[in-house]
Amino acid sequence: MKALLIKDEVLWNEESSSKLGTALDIKDSSNNLLIFSDALSEADILKVIDKTPRESYQLLDLEEAAEEDCDFMADSGLCYRKLQ
Repeated sequence: MKALLIKDEVLWNEESSSKLGTALDIKDSSNNLLIFSDALSEADILKVIDKTPRESYQLLDLEEAAEEDCDFMADSGLCYRKLQ
């Protein structure tokens, strides 16, 4: 699944978060990380935030993982790890 990591909160604007939240299905989140449903592609996400500076965020591929393999702990309590 795709996720968006906010890398620079100064360049990132809250309008982008709002647009993502209303336009796309967010499956889970944590501080500075939005995790999208499996059905969404990178193109779907980029279409919504096309005016947001690219250096303010990073798109990641994640999968649910056991706690010992956890790269990110979401607000739901689920663990996710980055795919390379």
